[in-house]
Amino acid sequence: MQQLRHDAVQLPPLGADPGHGQPAAGRPGGAPPGRPTEGALETAWRIFRRHWLIVLQAVVVTAALAVFLSSSREKQYTASASLLFGTAPETILGTGGFVDENRQAATNEGLLKLGVVAESASALLDGRTTPRQVAESVSVVSQPEANLIDVQATTADPALSAAMANAYSRAFIDFRQRSARDQIQDAIDLAEEGRAKLTERQREGAEGEAIDDRIQQLETAKSLQTGGAELVQEASAPTSPSSPHPTRDGILGAMLGLVFGFGLAALRERWNRAITSVDEVEATSGWPVLARVPRSRTLARRGKLGPRSAEAEAFRMLRASLRYFGVNRELRSLLVTSALPGEGKSTTARRLAETMASMGDRVVLVEADMHRGSAQFAGERPSGLSGALTRLELDEVLLEVPVAGTDDDGRTLTILPSGPLPPNPSELLESDRMRQLLEDLQTEFDMVVVDSPPLPLLSDAMTLVGQVSGVIVVAAIGKVTRDELGDFATQLWRLQANVLGIVANFAPGADRVKGYYSDRR
Repeated sequence: MQQLRHDAVQLPPLGADPGHGQPAAGRPGGAPPGRPTEGALETAWRIFRRHWLIVLQAVVVTAALAVFLSSSREKQYTASASLLFGTAPETILGTGGFVDENRQAATNEGLLKLGVVAESASALLDGRTTPRQVAESVSVVSQPEANLIDVQATTADPALSAAMANAYSRAFIDFRQRSARDQIQDAIDLAEEGRAKLTERQREGAEGEAIDDRIQQLETAKSLQTGGAELVQEASAPTSPSSPHPTRDGILGAMLGLVFGFGLAALRERWNRAITSVDEVEATSGWPVLARVPRSRTLARRGKLGPRSAEAEAFRMLRASLRYFGVNRELRSLLVTSALPGEGKSTTARRLAETMASMGDRVVLVEADMHRGSAQFAGERPSGLSGALTRLELDEVLLEVPVAGTDDDGRTLTILPSGPLPPNPSELLESDRMRQLLEDLQTEFDMVVVDSPPLPLLSDAMTLVGQVSGVIVVAAIGKVTRDELGDFATQLWRLQANVLGIVANFAPGADRVKGYYSDRR
């Protein structure tokens, strides 16, 4: 076959080293590419970036639910009265000894919670509430490092809350006063009993006078005794509710939703390991991304690509990346493969070959998947690659077809269909005849693009890895998982494949070139 000239602009040979002296990505040797170690913060950030919508929905739903439930609750009003505690009766009687302030405060707080106080407060309220309702509505709050205790009453009625707090405080003061006076009266009774046991002479003497003075002191203390508690600030009716707090509850609900949403995102990340971005493709595989191909019905239907379409630009970018990528040897053959079926491997191989042909390269597309026949060319030349590997010459099996992505300028693409399905495809691809066939094609054409089966599924592709100049991996975003792509990268490294890079198929945002062209009109 007679070779055609390249375009007028002289470009470096495909894959020629531009002289930067840097090793090519994917070159055999070194450590295997793939899954880098992530820190906890990096993992959390990656999960959030992948599933931010789940986290946002959880935050919004829980915050809205918290606000709704909070707003639907009955408003409660809290009134507070303050009690000041003074000298204990034991100190007045001279029987207390050392006074433990903390113990005394705990005692006062415990006395405030007695049921007898609630019963007295209910009586002071003229039966407006039961003792049980009083006990459930009143709470006691101690003030640290002070002899003050706040009596707080919470009800749905502001006036009732204030009345209940004041009634409870007065009931406790009365209780303390009665208890203190009874305690002093016991001391008076005890002194009078001692005086009665004295003789007439003793009562008139110094001993009797001392007892009389003591009784008089106790009587005076009894009359002045307040129980050591004083209402220093009465409760007033509150003007704003103490609960609920829709704003505060909404913030707490949002925080809970953030935790809950991130938990759901982490579970989804564990169950669904599919790659969702181009950055993940590059980070997981360790290979550079050569091109980003958008999801397109035109590509899937093998329709004609517009010269300014995002699809056409993606494959022009792929061709340019291959020409200037910086490998240290000339590329004459490419193997296009993938980790899974259905990732667009065959479409990528076909469109890349068409793009090269449309730009003046002599290209041949070899359909090397002999497990699935080429339906498009089955009727034209049934004896394709399988026939060439058994009995036929190349000229008998090659097809010349117009390039679908260009105007009618006479440029064609040469295709070697897979041909009839043989019983032993692996043996045919491993044969010396296959190696010789690839060498002949590289002699006749500028580039040989080989469309192979998914490498991890069939052994056919493994035999082709060592027979080509370079390998291009196609990864479908949203389909292949990080585990599958990482294992695939390790497998290719073990095969010492010269992986040139990766084509991110179904890449989000890959159609932005449309906006660029439209802006320049």
